[in-house]
Amino acid sequence: MKYIALIIVTISIFIFIKTNNKQENKRICQLNNENIVTIGDSLANGYGVNTNDSFAIKTAQMLHKNPIKLGINGETTSQLIQRLDSTLNGIKSISAIIISIGGNDFLRNINSQITESNLDKIVNTAKKYTNCVVLLGIPSNAKEGLLNNVATIYTKIESKYNILLESKSMNQILKNNTLKVDQIHPNAAGHAIIANNIAQLINNK
Repeated sequence: MKYIALIIVTISIFIFIKTNNKQENKRICQLNNENIVTIGDSLANGYGVNTNDSFAIKTAQMLHKNPIKLGINGETTSQLIQRLDSTLNGIKSISAIIISIGGNDFLRNINSQITESNLDKIVNTAKKYTNCVVLLGIPSNAKEGLLNNVATIYTKIESKYNILLESKSMNQILKNNTLKVDQIHPNAAGHAIIANNIAQLINNK
């Protein structure tokens, strides 16, 4: 009888943990408000494509929300920190914040600890406005790209803050010239891939 009771308790604990995890996931992105904000660098800005073809616009449309596109070409993590809080504070009814940042830090060989610290501050600030924060991850070097990995700073921040990390799109795009307007930036087809992946990620969480 003791063994049966132990098994029952073990199963009950397992079910409790699984149920709580599912509930926690559901709390990440409920999209109860009107606007989806995309902020960050040239990827967020849709460099090289028409505005309506950018993932910032397409993602919000797929989720039946109003898009707000606030990317700046060439922006670094340090520069985004300077404008983030004041920018988000002026926007009402934020459902989700999509952040694309870090690529220019990598290109300029900025110290990785500085970039990680900045990204931590960026996500911490974004979490004040919504639980639904999505990071668009990218590789920091060619080796990571070949291994289909994104820079470890993204996975660290994802785990710390219980946010969403889209880690598939940019590796796929960077390897395929038919999905790019240059060596770095996606074309309309590339942006469609990013939008679809982010929308699916949000819908599943």
